[in-house]
Amino acid sequence: MIANNILLDAFTRVHESLHRTLGDTTPEELVKEPHPSIGWLAWRISRVMDANVSRLSGREQLWIGAGWAARFGMPPEPADYGRSARHTREQVKSFRASAQQLLDYHDTTYERMKTYLNSVSADELARELDEPQYDPRPTVAVRLVSVLENAMTNEGQISYLKAYHRLGGWFPREAKDPASVR
Repeated sequence: MIANNILLDAFTRVHESLHRTLGDTTPEELVKEPHPSIGWLAWRISRVMDANVSRLSGREQLWIGAGWAARFGMPPEPADYGRSARHTREQVKSFRASAQQLLDYHDTTYERMKTYLNSVSADELARELDEPQYDPRPTVAVRLVSVLENAMTNEGQISYLKAYHRLGGWFPREAKDPASVR
């Protein structure tokens, strides 16, 4: 169970960080250049998490089954989670969602991830996925680390973009309120 606890701690850090960075983000900052924007990156964290944990746990994606696609005004496509092969530059630029909407979707996917990690066995984490396009084939644990790496990368991009919009770069000590760029 130590692997479960480590993974849960890491996903919790992403969850908390996303709440900190989006908590005071303005609607303008969510869509501002450069793209991908803060809003789209936040959406992607949750979409990748939802698609993967749902598949691993044998459940329907929240994006589809819980109606999140409709709430975002997007089609309920299970394979649409922001890969560059799927989203054009125009689609990314036109993405719109409120910070609260992004956090609500993230909270829902994070709760599913927590439930999964609290119940998954060591044998399941070691299970090899039927994905012959990869050599070696990934295990469930490797897939979860990939989802985590994506989330951490996207959250880092969000933090950078927020500082970029507010300060012209990553120089938090130059802010009137250094806490405002977290």
